[in-house]
Amino acid sequence: MNINIIGTEQDKLLFDTLDVINKTHNLSLKLSFYALSKLSDKFISSFANDNVNIPLIALIKNTPTLIKIDNNAIIKSSLNWQALTKRIVTAGRKSELILQASKLTSDMSVIDGTAGFGQDGLILASTGANVIMIEQNPIVAMLLLFEHQMMNANPNWQKLLSRITICHGNFLNADFMATLPKADMIYLDPMFPSDSYSAKVGKTMQVLHDLANPPSDDDEKLFLDSANAQLKDNGKIIIKRPLSAPHLANKTPLQSVANDAIRFDRY
Repeated sequence: MNINIIGTEQDKLLFDTLDVINKTHNLSLKLSFYALSKLSDKFISSFANDNVNIPLIALIKNTPTLIKIDNNAIIKSSLNWQALTKRIVTAGRKSELILQASKLTSDMSVIDGTAGFGQDGLILASTGANVIMIEQNPIVAMLLLFEHQMMNANPNWQKLLSRITICHGNFLNADFMATLPKADMIYLDPMFPSDSYSAKVGKTMQVLHDLANPPSDDDEKLFLDSANAQLKDNGKIIIKRPLSAPHLANKTPLQSVANDAIRFDRY
């Protein structure tokens, strides 16, 4: 897979860091660095025409940023875990629906099988639980590993990040999952057709939708089968869904908690 990094010469060090992560974790990405004096809409648009379904990565303000073109507008999306600091510090069952649904304690272990940008995994780890984040897409996995490495330089984040492990792999691949320990909780946020998301959620999903396909009916059943196989005794599965989406694999959960945009189904 070809990914092209566009930025200025001062971004070269960051690019080299990404390249080391790519090689160390066997992501099999072919990275190319393009030095520009200025990031221009014209350059991005013409370059994206090679494959409009693969967002570019630009190095903007020392941050790897996914960029896509949508109706001649530029949509930028970056992980930016730093912006979640206050939310993580104050996270609790009253403020976080995901924690209300999961009821985690510090002695528990979690596998987040669809890590995405990692925000939900961070909130889960804020409880003191150990979290394994699994990301299938190599581009997103690279950005997760980069963000973890950069934020780990901040002493205030080191304790939290010590409880988080990031793996590039496929949650639906039994051989891969056999390499991981069983967990007290499996957390999944499978991609779903974009028209099922409310306006409050949809904008944050646009770039990720270009990198992942919604699961097929067979995949949905496999998600639940794989989750059950990876659970410890008396473990639980939490599935995040858009409020209007049907239950995963049409299986009715034991319990659901919801707000006006999303819900969490417990199995």
